[in-house]
Amino acid sequence: GIAFTEYGPYWRSLRKFCNQQHFTASKIESFAPSRKEVLTHFIESLKEAAAAKEVVNISKKVGNLNAKMILNMILGPVKKYEEFNLKEIIEELLYMVGVFNLADFVPFLGAFDLQVLCL
Repeated sequence: GIAFTEYGPYWRSLRKFCNQQHFTASKIESFAPSRKEVLTHFIESLKEAAAAKEVVNISKKVGNLNAKMILNMILGPVKKYEEFNLKEIIEELLYMVGVFNLADFVPFLGAFDLQVLCL
């Protein structure tokens, strides 16, 4: 991927390809209806919460909004994938990738799973 590639000819060609194919105005605009649908649902949920006089955690709501928009652009309609709890799976994956694992540095300790990382 472009994020982890060393700068050089390959990186420049990958960047050029992304700019020409993925980051064009027409490609971004093609997702406008799905973004509008997700945003409409977000606004309706805020209206319902306001009518019920509920306290709303805006940070959490906006985070969910961003996650739904991104999943919608990557996978298609989010409704199909909500049963799989993709947001929780992605959060756990990011945690597992970033956590310090002693067995990475002392391989024979991996069999003992001292940190209980393998669930």
